[in-house]
Amino acid sequence: MPESRINILYLHNITQISGGERSLLNLWKNLDRQQFEPFLIIPREGQLSHAAYGLGVNVSFLDIPPMHPKNILKLLGTARQLYRFLRLNRINIIHSYSPRNNILSALVAKLSGLPVIWHERNLIYQDEPDRSRQFFFLPKRIICNSTAVAKRFEHKEKFSRKVKVVPNGVDLEKFKILKEDRSLKIRFGLDGMKVVGMVTNLNKRKRVEFLLETIPFVIKKISNVKFLIVGGEFPSEDGCRLKELQSLVEHLGIQKYVIFTDFQDDVLPFLNMLDLFVHVTLKEACSRAILEAMASSKAVVAINDGGNPELVDHLKTGILIDPENREEFSEKIIELLLDDQKRMVMGQQGRKKAEELFDVKRNTRETQQVYLECLS
Repeated sequence: MPESRINILYLHNITQISGGERSLLNLWKNLDRQQFEPFLIIPREGQLSHAAYGLGVNVSFLDIPPMHPKNILKLLGTARQLYRFLRLNRINIIHSYSPRNNILSALVAKLSGLPVIWHERNLIYQDEPDRSRQFFFLPKRIICNSTAVAKRFEHKEKFSRKVKVVPNGVDLEKFKILKEDRSLKIRFGLDGMKVVGMVTNLNKRKRVEFLLETIPFVIKKISNVKFLIVGGEFPSEDGCRLKELQSLVEHLGIQKYVIFTDFQDDVLPFLNMLDLFVHVTLKEACSRAILEAMASSKAVVAINDGGNPELVDHLKTGILIDPENREEFSEKIIELLLDDQKRMVMGQQGRKKAEELFDVKRNTRETQQVYLECLS
């Protein structure tokens, strides 16, 4: 094991900040810098690189092309650059994110004699190929952010020795009940209203339509309610998603009940305005949005799918609903909005569970332990 600090290279392909990148930032904030030195390689400058600079992370840029035969010359050139980087910076471990990076990093790590860790944060969606499962033999370890993700690999012979479940962590000092910002409620027209909300981007996989189509059922029973959708669209990926959703809102006749806030640098003030948090995405591995809502003592109504049952204790910290049952989803929203005591108790139990299992400091400790095991 190295006597000096252990140099960790984080190989990532996303330049903007979403849930997965917030997990990475939380890890760097809490990493033991007496023992570990973080390096980051991403394709280009962006929100993630700017945030990394602020945390004292060494940032470099390398665009890894897709793993395709037509890119073989580019991949060879990229592998050569990565190999030089590892030698020049005396990297001890590669911590890689995304299948594209995983395979290339594992091959280069073999040449360099270094351990590589793959971080798996997603469930396979529809007909996506599971490249990480196909190449399971390449990495030294695989960190999964939920048991649901780990099950992708459980048929493999070395599963118990190679796969480690480390759930996402949440900053419990930041996400907590704060004094309500009444000026923000007035600004968004929420004063005196029951507020149901979700934190998400507007990608089609997030199924915002499911929530919108639920709202007509709710407003038949409760008129003083508004639905807050905290998040926006990624133009390069989704084009006109906001316009699509706004058109659906008009078609359903629920314009006065729905508010789109766009992306927010700090979602905590918006979480604190909520009476109830909802989550409707399918194939969610370990939802950071749910964890932050739990840490903020909010009761949760979520889809019973993916890693959600590992986060939400049904009828204790929230309610889990069949993935396609809009009527039942609306019924549970109505039930909790009309029962302040039940919501409060569920929120308190959610906070307690977050403290016990999802503290970012615990996440960091367990990740650092994987690093040490790889070098021992």
